[in-house]
Amino acid sequence: MRLIDFAQAPDQDYRWLQQQIDALPEGRTFYFENCELPAGCVPANATVGLYKASARYAMFLEGSVRYSGSNRAMINLSRGPHLFFRNFSEMKRFLQTLPREPDSPETAPEQEEDACDLNTVINAEEISLPQRTALSATDYQTIQREMEKQIIGQKNAVETIAHQVSLHLNKSNPKKPLSIIAYGPPGTGKSESAKSLAKILSRLGPHEYSTVWTELNTFTEAHSVYRLTGSPPGYVGYDDKPVFEAVANNPYTVFIFDELDKAHPEVLKTFMSILDEGRCAARKELADQSREYNFRHCIFFFTSNFRLGGKDNKTGIGFTISDDIVDIRRNDDAVEISYRENEPEDNFDTVTKRIFHDTEAARAAFVKAGVLREIASRFNCFVEFQELCDEAKIGILAKQVIETGFEYDIKLTYISSEILQSLVDASMSENVLTVRSFKSVIEGYLAAAFAEAGARCKGQAVRLEGTIEAPEIVD
Repeated sequence: MRLIDFAQAPDQDYRWLQQQIDALPEGRTFYFENCELPAGCVPANATVGLYKASARYAMFLEGSVRYSGSNRAMINLSRGPHLFFRNFSEMKRFLQTLPREPDSPETAPEQEEDACDLNTVINAEEISLPQRTALSATDYQTIQREMEKQIIGQKNAVETIAHQVSLHLNKSNPKKPLSIIAYGPPGTGKSESAKSLAKILSRLGPHEYSTVWTELNTFTEAHSVYRLTGSPPGYVGYDDKPVFEAVANNPYTVFIFDELDKAHPEVLKTFMSILDEGRCAARKELADQSREYNFRHCIFFFTSNFRLGGKDNKTGIGFTISDDIVDIRRNDDAVEISYRENEPEDNFDTVTKRIFHDTEAARAAFVKAGVLREIASRFNCFVEFQELCDEAKIGILAKQVIETGFEYDIKLTYISSEILQSLVDASMSENVLTVRSFKSVIEGYLAAAFAEAGARCKGQAVRLEGTIEAPEIVD
């Protein structure tokens, strides 16, 4: 079969192709072996694979293919590794833009005597088109601005994540994935930052990123590591799909592992080779006949409630003495205590210096908390999420009101100051443990009004006016 047959296939053939792909079991691929590639491809033949993953369709060429032509679709396909499409219609349009069959020598029009032969003028093999790359390393501010729309009150943390992600995206052939540990109190935006990453990178960059979220508080036994890599043959769970198999479907995946501090040490050891070498052995043969997961283009985002940063890390376990105490002495019938004076905060002239300082300080605290040094050294970056200030909490409260409106299929364009003030008074009158508590307050006061507006103004832009006792949805 020739690859150009895709471009010229009738509609009934496309319908047949979609049926074949849709009928595939999860993780399986539909192959066209030894497919003839368009002129300008080296080698001239390759196997074409098509599959479906999480409602998206994907296409790839097995092996390395070099294409010297100018067809944009063929350029993207040859660069690989996998092209993803939101639906089959999008993939069909892509296939139809592949190079058409050139005219045969018998039917090709005769050249005029003075026609120019470009092959004698230029060497096309030495000319390459500019590649579409990820954001430039100096443009991490773009990622930062997008993240700050979602994450409120964590300027340093967002800047650090955006900077490290941008550096990773600019590696055309990374040797290992980017790994980030976000630590700090609960409810400060750690998980939310990770969840927003895939959407932002898919929108800004050339690749579609997917997200896999895993709660490590359920990985408390040594054998639970098999839920990541897959169980050996004959063991319980051998047929279950492991967490890491997601990378076989999409090499551009953001893995989120919540509550790292709750995981068994054997689980942490599993990440050592992955974070250091960018690969991990698979228990079963994958769709491409390999037995190795490739994580080099992935982002690993871990969250932890450890207090690893600065002054927050001075609380020990049991009968320990605070690091702030310099001297304890008895004077007559009294006890005098001397404390270390507060040191001025470090000021760094570059983001790189600040990130390096904060990461190494947190890494040392990570080891002090009981994590093996060889594991702690594998993580690229440690990011501290601070306690939220009151101004940030107000912004998060307003954001949660808007998001609650989305759940009822209404789009808020205005929230009256009187209602917002009442919500602030109700939700912040107590010293709540986390801003997640705001959700119950919002729904308690506004659920009925939102439900009525959702039925009346479904999908419309509306204003939230009135009082907290009598809220009004105005379209």
